[in-house]
Amino acid sequence: MKWLLVVLLALSVTAGRAEAEPGCGIVFGSDWAFAFSSPAQWTAQCRAEATSGAALRLWPRETTFADAPVAMSVTVREKNSRSLALFAADEQQRFRSDKPKVTVRFEPGFPVGGGAAGLVFRATDERNHEFMAYLEGPTRFFVVVMSARTAELLEAHRADFKSLLNSFVPMKVKS
Repeated sequence: MKWLLVVLLALSVTAGRAEAEPGCGIVFGSDWAFAFSSPAQWTAQCRAEATSGAALRLWPRETTFADAPVAMSVTVREKNSRSLALFAADEQQRFRSDKPKVTVRFEPGFPVGGGAAGLVFRATDERNHEFMAYLEGPTRFFVVVMSARTAELLEAHRADFKSLLNSFVPMKVKS
């Protein structure tokens, strides 16, 4: 019965998304998966691990990922026995060690689909402006990032980031 529900969800997610590559409504790995819906006017590339380390990349239509003024990505991380809060703190510490001049603050008001737990932060330095969401799935953590060249672009696409998070449904894969 759960299998049928997942298939129906996949069909409903992919049916309304003409901008995504074919078959790009559910992304999955060995023991994890997530369903999502691309925001309107966005292009999606699934299984982008080979080129970027991301399971999913998104960018505004009529641009390329390389020249897009704003882009989003989803990466998958190992889930140890630690909590989502500790995972997010560790990720931010690593981020800050790479970019010592970055400022990070909690950003409330971003609902996550499928009842998943999530924490969203805003990071800013002299060159980048990002929303970073840390989400907990049944078997993995997911990091969803929107990067923009300016603070104004980040704010202009806030609704697109919210749309992606609201559609995001993490799942467990059983072989």
